[in-house]
Amino acid sequence: MSGRSQMEKTVYAMIGVVALYAAAAATWFLYADDAWHKARRRYDDAAKTYVKERKLIGEKAKWEEAYETEKAQMPTFDSGKATDTAWFRKLEEIAQRNLVLLGQHHASEEVDVDDVKELPIVVTGCEASLEALVKFMHELENSEDGMFSFSQLRVKPNNRKPGYMAVDFTLHCAYMREK
Repeated sequence: MSGRSQMEKTVYAMIGVVALYAAAAATWFLYADDAWHKARRRYDDAAKTYVKERKLIGEKAKWEEAYETEKAQMPTFDSGKATDTAWFRKLEEIAQRNLVLLGQHHASEEVDVDDVKELPIVVTGCEASLEALVKFMHELENSEDGMFSFSQLRVKPNNRKPGYMAVDFTLHCAYMREK
């Protein structure tokens, strides 16, 4: 015989099982703690998003009114009438006023953005000093003669004219069409 009674063996086996359960529980709590922290962060982020979105939904009337106000100030053209000539004229006037030499420019296809139309004008080979370029862009984006926005702006030093920039950009002209 091994010298231990059946009772001792049973007690040792129970202590071993309890120790294994304790180790399993400790391991679970250690990993679960990290998971709880991550879940808490995700919950807090979702709660913040909910509050922001709820606030925006509550301000829906305000934003719709602001949209309608801006839309009312937008130039309107007859349905089917070409708009590129009008936009080219305004672009050239503002460029001349700000001492910007426009290079090649052409209109792309008219784009529907909800009930607003946009005419992208692609300009390449534009030349201007940095100060003139900034004034030109500012005047266009704050113009009361139309709604303009820039995209795909590329500016680099002009190798042929020191102090000047070579500029390529796309100008989006927003307007409405009469129905």
